[in-house]
Amino acid sequence: MTPVVELDRVGHRFAAKGTAGTTAVADLDLAVRRGEFTTLLGPSGCGKTTTLRMIAGFLRPTSGRILLEGADATRTPPEKRNIGMVFQSYALFPHMTLLDNVGYGLRARKVPAAEARERAGRALELVGLSHAADRKPAALSGGQQQRVALARAVAIRPSVLLLDEPLSNLDARLRVQMRRELLQVQRETGLTAILVTHDQDEALELSDTMVILNGGRLEQQGAPRDVFPRPASRFVAEFLGYDNFPELPGRGPVTIRPEHVRLLPAGEREADGDTGLDGTVSAVTYQGAGCLVEAGIDGADGPGAAVRCLHPADDLRPGDRVRIVLPRRHLVELPAGEQR
Repeated sequence: MTPVVELDRVGHRFAAKGTAGTTAVADLDLAVRRGEFTTLLGPSGCGKTTTLRMIAGFLRPTSGRILLEGADATRTPPEKRNIGMVFQSYALFPHMTLLDNVGYGLRARKVPAAEARERAGRALELVGLSHAADRKPAALSGGQQQRVALARAVAIRPSVLLLDEPLSNLDARLRVQMRRELLQVQRETGLTAILVTHDQDEALELSDTMVILNGGRLEQQGAPRDVFPRPASRFVAEFLGYDNFPELPGRGPVTIRPEHVRLLPAGEREADGDTGLDGTVSAVTYQGAGCLVEAGIDGADGPGAAVRCLHPADDLRPGDRVRIVLPRRHLVELPAGEQR
């Protein structure tokens, strides 16, 4: 099946007078299948928004090709790409009703007035705001305004929906709610969607495919259930919350998540096959359901000299002696040379 969006060795360099410029994206290959929800994930400056803007047509690649529905669209202007886009800012017209805001893109595409009104109404119904069709944006909460922006993008029936960190301006609780609603809309409409985010929880919940970028280059891509337990590099591991990189005798570089480390009283021993290390608690942070405990490894020095553990009880204090257990099934091997 032909991908809806395909990037073929796409790159973009921002030119700067008198310099070689800055590479924002380099040799990026990506294929997005129909009906798939893809997230571009990474820290600020990794190239994810630049990639989204190239797909939308707002930036032209300095190398490579962009194909939409199998056709070369590298030089196709944005208005001819049949792409819907939702931004961080809601970009709603304050003087228009919600119905008119949602119908704006349809009118711009010369859709007959009656059809435009009917499609805009259905899009508002899809996001649960049909009862507020005659209101103005100022009467809505931030979450409701974001729903209107989503409805406007969906109403044009785009071949692909691009979302540029659309939930970043919402508070934490509303972000979780909106993630669920966004996924429901995408599943109900069957839209192909590409989301830019720096939030790993957002990517894990929404993605069929996660694409992790670092310095404009692809670090790892795949389904969340494949990427999360098996990070392909230290960068990916750190970005996904793997805090521990212990240096173990006779082993190459490894990592393990804090929730998988166990702390036993000093003198107790781990199960066969697991790695056990003697250590001393150096810090304890109470977190309600348990504690985040940092423990130094006896005789170790440097970056791998301590581990962090999510301990279920508030029974440890700095200076306590412990047995640090790294279960074999949760240790992730990293490429050679990754330890530092």
